[in-house]
Amino acid sequence: MSTRAVILKNISANLLLQLITALGGFILPPLIVVTYGSATNGMLASIKQFIAYLTLLEAGIGAAAIVALYQALTAHDNQLRNRILAATHHFYRISGSLFAIALLVLAILFAWLTHNEISASLTFYIVLVMGAVNILDFFFFGSYRALLTADQKTYIISTIQAGSILANITACYWLISAGYNILTVQIASTLIQASKFLLYRHYIKHHYRNLNQHYNKHNAYQLQQTWDALTHQLTGLLIFSSPLVLITLFLSLKDASIYAVYALIFGAIKMALQSLSQGMQAIFGHSLTTNPERTRHNFCRYNRLFMCFLGWVYTCTGLLLAPFMQLYTHNMTDANYHQPVLAILFLLVGIIENSRIPSMTIIMAAGRYKATKPQALLEAGLNIACSLCFIQLWGSAGILLAALVSFLYRSSEMVHYTCKHILSLSSTRPYQLWLVVFATIAISISIGWQPVSSISVHNYLDWIKLSCITGLSAAIPFGFLLFLIYRRPAQ
Repeated sequence: MSTRAVILKNISANLLLQLITALGGFILPPLIVVTYGSATNGMLASIKQFIAYLTLLEAGIGAAAIVALYQALTAHDNQLRNRILAATHHFYRISGSLFAIALLVLAILFAWLTHNEISASLTFYIVLVMGAVNILDFFFFGSYRALLTADQKTYIISTIQAGSILANITACYWLISAGYNILTVQIASTLIQASKFLLYRHYIKHHYRNLNQHYNKHNAYQLQQTWDALTHQLTGLLIFSSPLVLITLFLSLKDASIYAVYALIFGAIKMALQSLSQGMQAIFGHSLTTNPERTRHNFCRYNRLFMCFLGWVYTCTGLLLAPFMQLYTHNMTDANYHQPVLAILFLLVGIIENSRIPSMTIIMAAGRYKATKPQALLEAGLNIACSLCFIQLWGSAGILLAALVSFLYRSSEMVHYTCKHILSLSSTRPYQLWLVVFATIAISISIGWQPVSSISVHNYLDWIKLSCITGLSAAIPFGFLLFLIYRRPAQ
């Protein structure tokens, strides 16, 4: 299969996954808020973030295994592939056992932490039920995911995941509407998500010959940079999972629910942008060792396309967010979900954060976990320190200001590192591209704000019509920008 076909399949499958994930994210939380209250919605969102912390017990195994598997798959060395997978599976099982113990401790602590707002026993059981899927992932799928990712077959993961999420949305919607309690809903959700592991196993067994994950400690493969990859995962989860944790600790579950609703919208946008990089890591990982010159050329084209798409997406978001939030939170009356300051800060944070995606893709493809570890630690330290200070002064807005500070540093540093130490390119043009795209976003939103605000939106059909007009109008400046920059040499 050609590289272009692989990219297309991976991106298409991932876009489908993100679309279905966003669909569930937008459908279920309002239903949960209306049926069970904002406190319950905030509890569920916070539990997800706490569980995300516990997945650090993966200890960077998957990231290190993917880099190691590039060599074995390129050389068609099944024996080396099996040794890598055996080592990966072995460490995943150890991590899964530790995760199960940590999950029990988390259930006890979280039940105590939120007992004033939610029943302690209910919280305890929900934590265990929600974490059960992660335990299964550690024991049955971790090594398979590494294999499929390294083999440029993330479309398999995305397709199966999309199917399970769609089934989950349908079942949860019916159960909530029928009046079942939230614990029953979560149990059903876990069972549905667990079924996907059978499909993964079926595909792996039928498409990879002589697959053997038997671990022999006397001939075990030593995964490189495992702890360095762990550091990156740790810093990433500290940054991206800490907001809801800190809001739960210092503010309230209702504040967590408000933050979670905005994070849901901007998280869906982030996933859409990440879809453009889906599968690119494996492709760059293979080409960096075989054809560095072509990798440089392809990266420059990919970065230009990505930044223009990012600009278009966030211009549309800035113009369409306010009318969408009015519709989306119409029935959420037990908390104030109209937060213009949060919306603006989320927009700024999203633009800066996602500008790093092309550079991050190359860094991961090159396996530069150890070399970039100090920068990742500095970003995490900066983010947490600022968050702890700012949340006392400005509440949830302080969390976003802290993210903005740390992302400005790290995203710009990633561009510099990628250009200088991996691709041997000048970083001047990527920075210039940033400035041009950011300026175009600001100008486009300023020009379009008044016309968009003057249009009345009474239902989702009105909003969709407005979105089409806005999207087509916003595409003009970014299409013209893309035309201009593609006339310049790639390097």
